Amino acid sequence: MTRSSQVPQANGALRSLSLTAIAAGVLLACGAADAFEVDTGNPDLSVRWDNTVRLNYGQRVEERDARIGNSALADEGTYSFDKGDAVAKRIDLLSELDVVWKKRHGFRLSGAGWFDDAYGSSSRGNPNPPFNAIPSYENNQYSGYTKRFYHGPSGEILDAFAFTGFNAGEVPVQARAGRHTLYWGESLFLGSHMHSIAYAQNPLDLQKGFATPGTEAKELFRPLNQLSAQAQLTEELSVAGQYLLQWEAARYPEGGTYLGPVDFAFNGPDRQFISPTLGFARRGTAAEPSQHGEFGLSARWSPKFLDGSMGFYYRRFADKLPQVLLTAVGPASSEYNMVYADKIDLYGISFAKNIAGLSFGSEVSYRRNTPLSAQVFGVAPGRPAQGETQGPRGDTWHALTNLVGTVPKTVLFDSASWAAEAQWSHWSKVRSGANLFNAEGFAPCIGRDKWDGCATKDYVGASFAFTPTWYQVVPGVDLSAPMAYAVGLYGNSATVFGGNEGLGNYSIGLAADVQQKYRFDLKYIDYVGRYKDNGTAVTSTNGLTTYLKDRGFISVTFRTTF
Repeated sequence: MTRSSQVPQANGALRSLSLTAIAAGVLLACGAADAFEVDTGNPDLSVRWDNTVRLNYGQRVEERDARIGNSALADEGTYSFDKGDAVAKRIDLLSELDVVWKKRHGFRLSGAGWFDDAYGSSSRGNPNPPFNAIPSYENNQYSGYTKRFYHGPSGEILDAFAFTGFNAGEVPVQARAGRHTLYWGESLFLGSHMHSIAYAQNPLDLQKGFATPGTEAKELFRPLNQLSAQAQLTEELSVAGQYLLQWEAARYPEGGTYLGPVDFAFNGPDRQFISPTLGFARRGTAAEPSQHGEFGLSARWSPKFLDGSMGFYYRRFADKLPQVLLTAVGPASSEYNMVYADKIDLYGISFAKNIAGLSFGSEVSYRRNTPLSAQVFGVAPGRPAQGETQGPRGDTWHALTNLVGTVPKTVLFDSASWAAEAQWSHWSKVRSGANLFNAEGFAPCIGRDKWDGCATKDYVGASFAFTPTWYQVVPGVDLSAPMAYAVGLYGNSATVFGGNEGLGNYSIGLAADVQQKYRFDLKYIDYVGRYKDNGTAVTSTNGLTTYLKDRGFISVTFRTTF
């Protein structure tokens, strides 16, 4: 497989919901929800311009957990909004232009813009001492980065690439150049993607992923500037390659925002209070790898006797997720950095086949010299050389398997679709930085166990999605009820953000497709996890997103394309 007021009052929340309804009504009245196709007068030239508008209102419905609110690592996230506050009053615009000549050559350009009135310029934390004196945002003011990506208005270019198709002799070749996404293998959901052949092939939009659990991983991919090509050597064998001309980190849920799990991470917060002796550690400039040099090669084999396909892969890549290390330590002089390592080798094989009407996919991959789970704020004096890390690196094995199917009409629904996926990982060797390896049997975990977040030798996790549908409940309206659940089943992954036992998220909702032009969604979203506490505050967690277990919220969304 390869593609305002910070604390709105109740009347303010109702006003925002009314504005959302009015805006939706205006778009409905326009009646132009079909894509705009330009009549070029030339059958060889196709020009298509799509614009998607998305309006979203979210409201916190879960009480603040006082133990999380009394944690210096996470108080600003949970205090950013109170129960009943609007956590999203957002409008997004996605514009996509496709120009195609003779169905083989052309270019694609897309961009996104956003504005969210739920966020202002001020951050909030626990108002009680000592927390009110140690905010991660100086003077309780969001940084420019956080204000841009949360409040806006702002925007960005996404896809910007040219493509062509030609024959090299008798071999069809397709090529792309510019900003685009490419992903290999068979992974479906975010949890398994962390253990997939396509891991770090694209940076992830985790800001979006945290807000919409159950979203397929491919919808979270962000484009990079690169060259890619695919050649169909025979009817049964194709080969592909990519060379990246740009590196970019993942887009994160920033500290001090509603779904920011910890206050110090990632690119928005200014600092983190360490101790009365050391005071604050300031967030330094991220230690990033080279902007170019990542590459990959793949082959896809689909012999008739197999009635399926196998893929073979090699990639050399740089991580898009960081280790967080203290690179300078001293009173009023401490600094921490997001450290991204490169020169990671991945070898993988995949298999896909339809079995008894079900779509089956699986992968096995091996990573050499990959970053491992590091002790948060582990001391690693001195800024590392580009692409290097003083944190732990080693070798890991990963596997995943998934099934996708449908259910015909029953007495409960007209049809249903479902997907299930499981992932496994195993660390086999530590090559460097063992003193900072946050795993059972290593120094950072002496006196601690997996429920304190220590990595175990093996990890198993799973994701599930189920969507029953009812057609034409009233003329022109189809209803569905999408549900999703993801959780770590056994152990803690040794790789960065790879998953923890009992750590997960879920969503349940109701959606209406109106005239196949307009989409309305109502969802409840929440997180699960396990922490230890001293009766007053959280003392340790099994995974950082445990801090989100008090952030249950409802989300109402309207979307249309015209």
